[in-house]
Amino acid sequence: MNQIFFLTKIIALVVAFKFFILDDLTLKKKAIVLSILIIFYLTTRISHDSNIFYFSFFIIGAYEVDFENILKTYLGVEVFCIFIIIIACIFKIIPEQIITRLDNKYVLRLSLGFLTPTDLAARFFYLLTAFYAWRKLQLRLVEHLLSLGIIGIIFVLTNARLDFILMLLLWVIGLKNKWFKYLIDTIKFRGIAVFVSLYIAVNILLAYTYNPHWAWSQMLNHLLSNRLFFGFIALKQHGISFFGRHLIEISNGTIQPQLPANYFYVDSSYIRLLVISGVLLSSFVLMLIFYLLNKFYKLNSYGLLAFLTLVIISSAIDQHLVEASYNIILTAAFAYVKPEENYSKNLVKMNI
Repeated sequence: MNQIFFLTKIIALVVAFKFFILDDLTLKKKAIVLSILIIFYLTTRISHDSNIFYFSFFIIGAYEVDFENILKTYLGVEVFCIFIIIIACIFKIIPEQIITRLDNKYVLRLSLGFLTPTDLAARFFYLLTAFYAWRKLQLRLVEHLLSLGIIGIIFVLTNARLDFILMLLLWVIGLKNKWFKYLIDTIKFRGIAVFVSLYIAVNILLAYTYNPHWAWSQMLNHLLSNRLFFGFIALKQHGISFFGRHLIEISNGTIQPQLPANYFYVDSSYIRLLVISGVLLSSFVLMLIFYLLNKFYKLNSYGLLAFLTLVIISSAIDQHLVEASYNIILTAAFAYVKPEENYSKNLVKMNI
């Protein structure tokens, strides 16, 4: 891990060189960005979580880069790396985690060389959302069938129920993309912003008010694989601070048949941001999300809107919102995104 972390630092320096030396920006703007990066670094020293700090280099480094090229590069690298990891696992070069569900000992969950089965499912969720965005939701029949086959295989291998539901939702959006485009043009940016705001607020509130003595709360916690319970512990016992705090977690990312007895891990990205990264960095991330939603809406980028919206939904149950190796949609903030024709205008032209 030390070597990998060192490599990450080198890559971040290369990206920083591109932004601060090569990009045509005023000195004032570069100074503002540098100040923000310093703030991110200082909060990282407190929380011991450097995801946002290093991700920020890629976000600013994407300045004026065609986001379609970023998508294509991500897809190529991701497919290649997933293939290598699975092959290495098959030939026993790297180990595999095989576990069962606590409530069903007959359901095997395989990781195929990834840290956990859930990580494998998340990899394919982000890969498919990026692919659908790159294709602008315009998939051929064979691509629809292939996507559905991949979704089914990943569910059989990992039994990741929440990722399965989200991937099925993505598949339906691609299959009925006209419905999705019509919905976006109907509710407009204000409707999207209200939905996202309520969704994130309710996600945090459900964890904060979790009570095992309430039947509905316990049932929802069970459906979400104890995510409300661990979110409750994080919010109540550790609390929220302005600059964040170091949180010691014991996850399931080891080669063992069952969860450790003292397992504690916060899966929700929003709760992780508040508790670990603090209010300051959480505010930056939320502002970035709403900025991107507005940017994609104005450019009629329905594929990217679908990508970001599903990531927002997924981030309530997984921790990958600010992890660059999973979620590259945030790099679109300063990247060049080509505007698309408004769907409603097309309906007018066709007299529909």
